Amino acid sequence: SMDARAARCRDAIARRDGRALASCVDAGASTTRERDEDDATWTRACGSDCDRAATLMRERGVRAPWDDAMGAFACARTLAGSGRDEDAVRAYEAHARGVKDFVKAYRADEDSAWTSEAWYVAVDDARALAQRADEALKRGGEKPSKLADAGSTLMLVYRAVSQTSTAEKKAPQLHVVNNLFKVYFKLNALHLCKNLINAVNLPTFLPFDSFPKSEKVTYNFYVGRLAVFEDAYERAAEHLEYAFAHCHAQSARNVRLILQYLIPVKLILGTLPSRKLLEKYELREFVDVVEAMRRGDARTLDAALSDGESTFIKQGTYLILEKLRMSVYRTLFKKVHAIHGETADAAKANQVSLAKFQTALAWCGADDVDLDEVECIVANLIFRKFIKGYISHKNRVLVLSKADPFPSLQSVFAD
Repeated sequence: SMDARAARCRDAIARRDGRALASCVDAGASTTRERDEDDATWTRACGSDCDRAATLMRERGVRAPWDDAMGAFACARTLAGSGRDEDAVRAYEAHARGVKDFVKAYRADEDSAWTSEAWYVAVDDARALAQRADEALKRGGEKPSKLADAGSTLMLVYRAVSQTSTAEKKAPQLHVVNNLFKVYFKLNALHLCKNLINAVNLPTFLPFDSFPKSEKVTYNFYVGRLAVFEDAYERAAEHLEYAFAHCHAQSARNVRLILQYLIPVKLILGTLPSRKLLEKYELREFVDVVEAMRRGDARTLDAALSDGESTFIKQGTYLILEKLRMSVYRTLFKKVHAIHGETADAAKANQVSLAKFQTALAWCGADDVDLDEVECIVANLIFRKFIKGYISHKNRVLVLSKADPFPSLQSVFAD
């Protein structure tokens, strides 16, 4: 009944029971809690009228300013359960109102650390309901706008849980930041992520190690992905390796998600994953890419990128993997240089004719590359610091440096 739900809210607030409050704010978008008869009763009594719901809460003993928040959350849960597109949008709007009223109640309570568990649910629901609302708007031919609005709503929450000197009240900080990362990545508003990283690095933010492992893994995953987009590969590797090392081993889906970004980064830096790892996490799209890197075979790389193009574009890694072409040429030319060094006079070991590179490229299937194109590829490798040396154009020879002619890929791509 309505009385039962209102009583649950009233008692949770009176007893300062965080878990009970979490069930009161739960709109059912991010949790699996079953809908019950209470939800049906509130649907009949209020529909989408948050003011009416707040009045009913107040009449049943839920004190201000909690009455407005609890009423809005009851409406959001009611609307979210209907399955209708028009209600999906109204569910998000009711929930956003509930979050804003929750912020008011939180600020008015001097010792509101007990509400942390409810914040986790409210924050997850805000993002989930906004995504549902945007999908509904798209289906109706309207411009999706609720996820962007959720970003603003979650910033209100972030400020509320951060602008306090009480450490216990700051417990939801990283959870809110991670949800904002998810919102900004979905909206492709990556420029806004910098502010989140700056916030986490502030001395007023709780010590990073004080947060649950799962939240630290999520944070490092998004910071690593952001570094990938900024071409900061060493930094990306550091954060993604943290996420990989600390992710729950039984969460194969999450490990796979991390590896979809960590593998391209490690390939750029010159480290190849084992076949066993690729098979264990079903990352078959990388098998031929890795083989191309190992053999120095540009044709195999092109075929692998072509076959996996839609997957790599969807993941946002296609452009990084395309950069591997120069690394593949470097591997091939390094092999040519090694073979040449075994057969040439010691004095000419570092002078390799471009014709030999042309032969190697033809062996890999690129039999339509003339010497001018080979010279262009080598010049590019020198310019981008994959190779140390110079070209004698007259003699059609690459003269390699005697000291470290093929610098490590890590040094080539250093941040």
